[in-house]
Amino acid sequence: MAKEKVLIAGVDGCKKGWLVGIFSANKGKYKLESLTVAKYFAEVVLKTKNCKAVCADIPIGLSENERPRKCDTQARKILGFPRASSVFSPPVRQCLHAKSYKHACDISFKITGKKLSRQSFNILRKIRQVDELMTPVFQKKFHEIHPEISFWALNTGKPMQHKKQKKAGRRERLKVLSPKFRDTSEAILKKPQGTTADDVLDVFAAGWTAAQAAKRRIRTLPEKPDVDSKGLRMEIVYPL
Repeated sequence: MAKEKVLIAGVDGCKKGWLVGIFSANKGKYKLESLTVAKYFAEVVLKTKNCKAVCADIPIGLSENERPRKCDTQARKILGFPRASSVFSPPVRQCLHAKSYKHACDISFKITGKKLSRQSFNILRKIRQVDELMTPVFQKKFHEIHPEISFWALNTGKPMQHKKQKKAGRRERLKVLSPKFRDTSEAILKKPQGTTADDVLDVFAAGWTAAQAAKRRIRTLPEKPDVDSKGLRMEIVYPL
């Protein structure tokens, strides 16, 4: 009897929704099975239903008070200057149904004493989609990652030196991904319409983290995560 193929997935938000990469083990490396776009998070759930583990660059587990999530604070400390700037604070849960940026800022300021960043507001809809469907049981399979923390782990505990939007940044990320995957460069060339090379790199970083999650070879920031009002762990996972 042929051994059943183990599938894992990496997910990243993109202009048209979500970029979903599904991978399988292939002779010591991971092979990209598909790279597609889903408009809504519910579609992501369907696309990855047969995957053993899924990792996504999206906040899971939200604060509802003035205390920031420890995982974000620790991620910034690990990455240091200048990569720490890529870790922005997600909104408190009360902001998820805000009607406008000003409305979201007013809610955030009332609760935390700080306005919401534009980066957080720009992905508010995606965070809401995830928060509406996520449960503590589902979170055992579906994990939050931050790509730069995954790249830091892939690079033996050293942050990337350049922005991934620059050629030098893409080269250094491809360098740490290539020993794990067979087809990263090809995937960038054949990326779905409406996605960028940066999206693809982040999906592969998430995919590698998911591969390790499937083997239970991950750690969390923080080591003992807080739990939010929905019972969701506020953590960022990264590969050993």
